[in-house]
Amino acid sequence: MAEDRITRDAAFSLLSNRRRRQLLCVLARSGEARSLRAAAREIVGRLEGIDSTEITDEVYRSVYVSLYQTHAPQLAAEGIVDYDETERTVRLAHNRRTETLLRIVGIDPNGADTVDRRTALVLTGAVVVATLCGLFALFGAVWTVPWAALVAGLLAYRVRQYAGRDLPTPICDCGDLATSDDS
Repeated sequence: MAEDRITRDAAFSLLSNRRRRQLLCVLARSGEARSLRAAAREIVGRLEGIDSTEITDEVYRSVYVSLYQTHAPQLAAEGIVDYDETERTVRLAHNRRTETLLRIVGIDPNGADTVDRRTALVLTGAVVVATLCGLFALFGAVWTVPWAALVAGLLAYRVRQYAGRDLPTPICDCGDLATSDDS
C-alpha cells in the first residue's frame, strides 16, 4: 500500500456493507487478531440479539462465508486489516488508513470511546475560566470579572464557530460490538 491515506471512494466502498462495518467493530473491540469463526459468531450473536447457543448453522455459515470470501479480503486489499487466509485470522492493521476508517465508523482508534468534541471543548473552557477566576481573585475582584468575561466570550465564540461547521455524523451501527462486555 503506497498511499498513506485512504481515498473517499475507497472508504465509502468499504463502509457500504454492514458486515464489513461490523467486522471492523469486532476487531476494534478485541484489539487483537481474531479467527473469522469467532468474529462471525460475535457478529451474529450480538447484533441479532441471539445467544451463542441459539445461532443456527445457516445464519452463522452465511456470515462466516461472506467474511471469508469477500469482506476480510477486501479490507486486506485496502490495507485496513492484516488477513491470514491460511489461518483464517484477521486483525486491524496499525496505520493511518485504518485510523481514518475507524473514525468514520465512530470508533476511537486508540481504544477510548469517542467523545463529542464540543463537549470536550466546553469542559476545557470551563476549567480554564474557573482557573483564571481563581488566579485573578488573588489580584482582586477588579481584574477577575473582565478577564473571566473575556475568556468566556472567546470560548463562546470558538464553540459557536465550531458548532456551525457542517460535520458528518459517524456511521455507527456497531451496537455493543465496540464496547467491552463487563459480564
